[in-house]
Amino acid sequence: MSFDERPQDATGRPGEPGYPQYGGRPQDPGYSQQPGYSQEPGYSQQPGYSQYGGGPEPTRYPLQPGYAYQQPAYGIARDNSTATLALVLGVVGLAAGLLIVSPFAWWQGNKALTEIDAAPGVYRNRGMAQAGQITGIIGTILLGLGILFAIAMVVFVVALNRSY
Repeated sequence: MSFDERPQDATGRPGEPGYPQYGGRPQDPGYSQQPGYSQEPGYSQQPGYSQYGGGPEPTRYPLQPGYAYQQPAYGIARDNSTATLALVLGVVGLAAGLLIVSPFAWWQGNKALTEIDAAPGVYRNRGMAQAGQITGIIGTILLGLGILFAIAMVVFVVALNRSY
């Protein structure tokens, strides 16, 4: 049988002499294994190479936060809905004067930042979470000042009524 013949053209059965083996020619005994690899125990795999073949294993480096071009390997970065909620609550609290929602904006902003930092490269709206947190802090401070002002006014009015 020549080298150009196909295995189905060969006579005999697999494993018998004269039948071509994987990667080899039947006329060269012992050529069925790949050249350069030993079948001796302890030498079956070259150091630093993957056990499944194909070359060295890739070095895995962690993603560095803050770079927009480093996307996760499994898809495009997405928005964190908690960050969006924090920003909406913070802006509504300041713009509409509903300062009662500002502590919730601060809380949701902190929660969103924790989620974003726990999974770098997955979410892309860290700025929205920070903006929601900051507007929540500002609104909470204004709410606290408003409550203190209301308490001071009540104390002042009660003090004026007692003096008469």
